[in-house]
Amino acid sequence: MRHTTLRRTVGRAVDSLCVDVCLGRRLEVPELPGIEDELVRAVRFHRIAPLAHVALREVRPDLAALLREDRDQALLHHVRVTTTLAAISSTLTDLAWATFKGPVLSESLHPVAGLRSYGDLDVLVAPTDLREAGQRLLTAGWEVLATPDDLLNGEVTGEIELGRAGGAVIDLHWSLVLSDTLRRRFHVPTADLLARSTPLMIGPVEVRTFDATDTLVHLCHHAAFSGAVRLIHLLDSDQAARRIQDWDLVVQRTRSWGAGPQVGLVLARAQRVLGTPVPSDLDRRLGLSRAFGSLMSAVDRAWPTPALRGDASWPRLVARAVRPSATATATRALQNAGLGVVTRARPATVPEQNVQARRDDVEAWFSAVERVAGTASVTR
Repeated sequence: MRHTTLRRTVGRAVDSLCVDVCLGRRLEVPELPGIEDELVRAVRFHRIAPLAHVALREVRPDLAALLREDRDQALLHHVRVTTTLAAISSTLTDLAWATFKGPVLSESLHPVAGLRSYGDLDVLVAPTDLREAGQRLLTAGWEVLATPDDLLNGEVTGEIELGRAGGAVIDLHWSLVLSDTLRRRFHVPTADLLARSTPLMIGPVEVRTFDATDTLVHLCHHAAFSGAVRLIHLLDSDQAARRIQDWDLVVQRTRSWGAGPQVGLVLARAQRVLGTPVPSDLDRRLGLSRAFGSLMSAVDRAWPTPALRGDASWPRLVARAVRPSATATATRALQNAGLGVVTRARPATVPEQNVQARRDDVEAWFSAVERVAGTASVTR
């Protein structure tokens, strides 16, 4: 019993410290057995370890030292991505393109610039320019990292993964929505995103990225499909929301995308955890019912985001299943939970060896995208 009580006390203390890291508060780490290991585990799961390193340097340098490598890796990766952006800029010089998420968030929205943890470099081009952009990058030395199944699996994927020695991995998008199934639910025109894009300096490189409204709506949409269980995703949305001047425009853009439930869920979760300033009637304006808001609040009370230490959770199931009504959301979450049980009960299969897509696979994907986007006659 005493061990269980101590574990809960340590957990609650670490939960509060993680929130304080996100909010930039001065940290006060209580003297509790095992709190150091639990704090390191928590900040790494929530992908705020580099930020925690900075917060701990003065108050607990011993703890900060445990996270120094996380800080160094984030900074070095951001420098590598900046170099890659310079190469992309020179390769796609006369094409309309934008970058989003990782380097943009690290440079312009993170509490400490350059220290946000992220992986791939996302680049968006118009469907009409996809073939040209892809061929230029391949000619410039990038290689396709995707497998044939990634590209040609019955769904026309919205991106292709490229990489080259010494550079960051690129996800070259023609759509923010990654599958045919999801594109039937969400309407996110690439041409509009590019037309509204704004300039941004990332290191010495000038790029274009989404405007403030598109950034917030996309961050919430992406966070929901990732489960919205990591504090980094709530922090991104919080920082983006604090820059919004016109919430009517956010509502209009969100509803045009069909992303009301995703935006409502993520911003409400961010408000509960980080105090994100959002209009009190946002759910109503997004077309979400009181029952929807009550369900989201109940889930977050039962499983608070700062207390989570793994992906598998009801908050993640609900976020990924979220629909405009509470009933539809609960039904879909239960269905997805059942599918997960069935999947885990199946005998494990030997994974097939990954084989990189060949050039003819890529050409077939280009053609499939042009067919789906209705641009075949324009790009040929």
